[in-house]
Formats: sequence, structure tokens, C-alpha cells
Amino acid sequence: MVCKLRIGCMWIFAVMVGCSHDSTIPDIIPISTYKTITPTCPTCITTLLCATVDDIVVNNSTIFSTTKPQPEGQGSWQMEGTSCATWTPDGNQTEIVTTALIACNDEVCDTTFITIFPPLPVDTETGIPCKVDVIYFEKDVLPILSASCAYSGCHNAVSRKDGIILDTYANVMNTGKVKPGNLKGSKLYEAITETDSDDIMPPKPAVKLSNAQIDIVAKWILQGAKNETCDFNSAPCNTDNISFNNFVRPALASCTSCHKTGNTSGGINLDTYNGVKSAAESGRLYGALSWASGFKPMPQGGSKFGDCNIKKIKSWIDAGAQNN
Repeated sequence: MVCKLRIGCMWIFAVMVGCSHDSTIPDIIPISTYKTITPTCPTCITTLLCATVDDIVVNNSTIFSTTKPQPEGQGSWQMEGTSCATWTPDGNQTEIVTTALIACNDEVCDTTFITIFPPLPVDTETGIPCKVDVIYFEKDVLPILSASCAYSGCHNAVSRKDGIILDTYANVMNTGKVKPGNLKGSKLYEAITETDSDDIMPPKPAVKLSNAQIDIVAKWILQGAKNETCDFNSAPCNTDNISFNNFVRPALASCTSCHKTGNTSGGINLDTYNGVKSAAESGRLYGALSWASGFKPMPQGGSKFGDCNIKKIKSWIDAGAQNN
């Protein structure tokens, strides 16, 4: 049967067996069932986006499926495992894409709404071109480890399970038992490819890494497990007409895992316009992103935002931090 959902002014369709769903989606969606993501580059596969199932009990008869992304032609939406999916932009994604993951038991369904922002323009001021055949730790590997390994109860800086911390390059190399150039000698690779369901990482009920993600980690190790950085050729930074919805919001999407409704680390909420505006007007947003003296550098444990992207956010702030 076909489920028909409405997100905003658009109707989306999902084909599945025995599913029904309220056709009108409320304007206010619970934060637990709404997720956003911004691809790190024009052709980069995103980290896993998994369904939040809190209205039904998952069992062997539960059917998971995705809705057709709207608008079409911006990229591909691929199921990974049972309840998760990844998004790959087509290289020219310019539109904000809406889609959903749906879990159904007979005629009762639970929906996770997803917004996928266009990849951010690369910072044009560092002048270090990215090579298509090189795997970069910050751009390619760290997002995988952050989403699937370096979280509370496992391998973040607080939990340190088995003494392993996977939240920064230094910690990965010091504690992750990575042997550059040698997959068999790297415990990290062994853990994510383990065939024993009791030993594989991440452990159940988390979803195992996709083949594409495992391939990225493997190539990085074989290339020497280096902390390479890159950007495209330098060019003037264009800060004209920077808007909240087309640049600032997607630029900050990666920060909302720590700064969102219900988890406002440092008292900063970056998943709503009002929260971003408040941080901008107080000076805390620019101060943290620019690593200014007196502010806690953000993103915590990650690389500083590119200079051009910081300038664009500053331009939006200076123009009045409008909801445009």
C-alpha cells in the first residue's frame, strides 16, 4: 500500500505493506523525530541517519522504508542496514531536500522527518586542494567515528570504554590501536569488520557501519592513517547576501548534536532560529567559531571552521542576523 505524507506544502509517498499514517504533519514536529544533516562535500556520503522509533515497539514484523526525497534530482537516498539510511549528493545539490524514514507495524507507523541541506561551499581561502583519491581524517573519517563510536557510554572523552577515545585524530592514534598501512594490525579496523555479533563495533543495538563507511576507514589506514587537511583552490571569499536558511543553518547543522533542544550544551541552542540569533547577538557564536580569546573553541575536539565560512557567518550577524 502507499503511504501519503505531507511535509510543508509537499506531498511525499512511501510504498510499504499495511501502513497507514496521518496525512497531515503538524507544523511543530517533536525534536526527537526531526533530524538535519549537511554533507561535508559535494559528493560525500553522509553519516548514518537512523529512524527514531518511540511510538511503536520494534519486532520481527516491523517494516522500515524511506520516502522519496523532494525535490528529486539532488542526490540518492540509500537504506543501510534495517533502520538507517545515508544520503549522497549528486555533486550539484543546490536545494534543501526533505524526506523521511518510516517504521510500520501492520497499520501503525512512526515517522522520522529529515532535512538534508546542500553541501556547504568549501572554504576558499586556505588554498589546499582536496585530492579525489585521498581520504582525509577530518573530512571523511572523523564524521563516521563521531556518529558511530565516540558517544556517551562508548569511546568519547568521558566514557573511554576500554581506554579507547575516538573523538580526535590524536586520541584515535594514541588509543585506537591503528597501525598505519596495515589493516590486519589495526584493532580499529578489526572491530568494525568483526563477524561475531557479540564483538562487532559499534555494539548492538547500534547499526553496524555500512560497506561504504568501512571502505573509507580502510583506505585511510592503508594510506598511512595521516591527518591530512585540504580545501579547494583559493579565491576571494564572497560574503554578499548570506542568509540564515541557505548558509548559516546548514553550516551549523553539525553542531546541533551538542546544541539542540533538550541538550543545550553551554546554554546554546543551535537547532532553532531564535537560539542561533541569541547566540549571535551575545557574541558567543562568532567568538566560539573564530576561537577568539575568552571563548571556548568550537567545534569541541574538531578542526576550526574555515576562515571564509566564519566570515560568511560574521557577515550575516553584522547584517542583523535576519531569519532570511
